[in-house]
Amino acid sequence: MLSDLREFVEMVDDEGELARLDGVDWNLELGAVTEVVAEREDGPALLFDDIVDYSSGFRVLTNPFGTIARTKLGLNMEPSLGPLEVIDTWRTESNDYEGVSPTEVGADGAPIRENVHMGADVDVTAIPAPRWHAHDGGRYIGTGCTVITEDPDTGWVNLGVYRSVILDDESVSVLFLPGKDGRITMEKYHERGKPCPVAIVLGEDPHTWFASSMTAGRQESEYELAGWMRGEPVPVVESEYTGLPVPATAEIVLEGTVPPLSERNCSDGPFGEWPGYATPASENQPVLEIETITHRDDPILLGIPPLKPPGGYYEVPIRTAGGVWNQLENAGISGITGVWSHVFERPQFLTISIEQQYPGHAKQVATAAATVPNGVYGGRYTIVVDDDVNVTDTEDVLWALCTRCNVEEIDVIRDLYTSPLDPVSDEGEAKSSRMVMNACRPYEERDLFPTVNRADDELRERVLEEWNLDEI
Repeated sequence: MLSDLREFVEMVDDEGELARLDGVDWNLELGAVTEVVAEREDGPALLFDDIVDYSSGFRVLTNPFGTIARTKLGLNMEPSLGPLEVIDTWRTESNDYEGVSPTEVGADGAPIRENVHMGADVDVTAIPAPRWHAHDGGRYIGTGCTVITEDPDTGWVNLGVYRSVILDDESVSVLFLPGKDGRITMEKYHERGKPCPVAIVLGEDPHTWFASSMTAGRQESEYELAGWMRGEPVPVVESEYTGLPVPATAEIVLEGTVPPLSERNCSDGPFGEWPGYATPASENQPVLEIETITHRDDPILLGIPPLKPPGGYYEVPIRTAGGVWNQLENAGISGITGVWSHVFERPQFLTISIEQQYPGHAKQVATAAATVPNGVYGGRYTIVVDDDVNVTDTEDVLWALCTRCNVEEIDVIRDLYTSPLDPVSDEGEAKSSRMVMNACRPYEERDLFPTVNRADDELRERVLEEWNLDEI
């Protein structure tokens, strides 16, 4: 269990997976350093201080979950688990999920209240928000953030990740996309002619950030999900201006209100997004008018900017792969032995391994996986392989695709729901097509299919140990 972001930094440092860099420029250089390091399989987490134009103490953390080991730490998973075991453990444990409600603490016990800026003291540009990519339309302060809203009808508190760019000293954008919980809540206030209270957390404990990046479900609590991941309640404190519950150990919190779009809106973008492209500016977007900024002493801004795939926010695709696996089994489809997403924690390149049980089994799995909730949004290619293929190994999957897939049997499913950030989605509509591919041995001929030309596992393990092959 991690109590806050600082404890995570300390633990990562103890494991030798943290690099400290002083004097880096916030304007493109910090983003480029992050990009180059994140592209390495063993790239460390990066803690920047003495950032150009800023005094020592206002820090930025990037690439926090850029290795499987750090992702497991952030998820509170056993260090010994392999990548697919993390997915399987997460999804099976989540079947017995019982949320752990947050616990409220007083302001005196909340480190986030160590510094409070209100009124004329509000200046969001005092935080060293980077300009991450060359084509970005501004300094995106909200990337590794948690945006908090409260439903005016039910009191339900939602946590979500929505990007945010600095507009001026006292305001930032909040990209509430249509259909997302934050947008639905905001519109309820605006329908009443009222501004929507919002708090943006810029540096939370990993469990809370992971929970915010997942879909807990409408009227379900991400705070309870984070508490379940931690194994104990998340301590929250009533925020200074809006009264929204914010993590007591957060690093930085911006709070204020979002007025109706007819009163104020902004252009958000361009911005380098998760598909790997600079998405164009989006007009008529919400604006958070900041009334209060609170932060800890020597705060840490958590930066998790989208980078060109296959890199992602974290190295084990629990949200996509675990969700698809559970959704397939909940639909009554058996024989699933593994699920993996190979590109940016999205189902753009989704692979499912199965133990074939009947004719048409592979095609059924492929079609279902491409259309279940966690497999459809942003999806493109869905591949089903036999259980002798390692779904976490892209090269192994491509080998199966190139040797077991009959091209004539590839299917295309048209007009499925996707992300509006998908660069090939239909103009003006968030929909696109999917390709589903059966890369399994033909069921009726599986016993006649050529034998794989590879030493068996027992022999491989014996020679590995006997001849010290790991040291060669």
